[in-house]
Amino acid sequence: MNKRYITIALTLLSLTGYMQNVAFASETASDGAAGPANQTYVFDEYDDDVICENLEEASVAMDHAKESSTLLLKLAENMDGYSLDSSGNENRPIYSKKIGIIDIGRIQVTIPSASKYADVINTIWDYNDKQKLDDIFIIGYLARVYTPFLVIMEHGNIHQTARTLRKRCAVAAKIKVSNDTTVIVCPTRTINFFGSIVKKTNMIEFFEVTRRIKTDINAEEALVKLCSNIAGYIIKHRDDSVEVTYINAIGEFRNYNNNKRDRDIAYTNILNLAKNI
Repeated sequence: MNKRYITIALTLLSLTGYMQNVAFASETASDGAAGPANQTYVFDEYDDDVICENLEEASVAMDHAKESSTLLLKLAENMDGYSLDSSGNENRPIYSKKIGIIDIGRIQVTIPSASKYADVINTIWDYNDKQKLDDIFIIGYLARVYTPFLVIMEHGNIHQTARTLRKRCAVAAKIKVSNDTTVIVCPTRTINFFGSIVKKTNMIEFFEVTRRIKTDINAEEALVKLCSNIAGYIIKHRDDSVEVTYINAIGEFRNYNNNKRDRDIAYTNILNLAKNI
């Protein structure tokens, strides 16, 4: 493996501010620290053309992921205004509510074994699991890797005509908030970039013109002003269990029906996770 990639990974993990306060979740449930040996090994799994060497861009991507993580945590704080899904299936504890044109869906499951915390995290964070064919949580094509826990995923079919195919690019991240809480940000908050990411693509300007999440207002108002889809998993290590809360907010605009379909698939995957892990 080229030494410059090791340097990039270690520099990212030692950045001040966000990287110190919200460390990336590790592959184990012990202390969350991913050592250099592990970083070197994991980077060997990626093709050279998807690895980003631009530390400034990686830092901007981190801030983007942090905003999404913070909003998801705030949205998960209470159940005010939610109603049980009208499907009437008591085995699918799905809740929803509407705020303007934003449709928020929520499901929470409990795995009755605290020792499964790391397994749950790794099962959901599956974007690079080439052996997994069913119950995939992180959907899309890998377009860029900053670290194994911060990537850009690419989706097609956001808007298609006879002459063009526009792709949606979005950040996915696995973030350790504390020793007992991990947030997995799914690739749904769209970056203001449509096209294919190649090695020389500089994403900084596209991150900068993508709408920011307001932090000085309440979470629901911030979500409405964001006017973009956002989704993620909040995974908590309890005394004798693991609690998984999935929040998925989608706007009633372009691609709404496809987004609802994808959300329903995620619900099914979560319920299967609770049964099978």
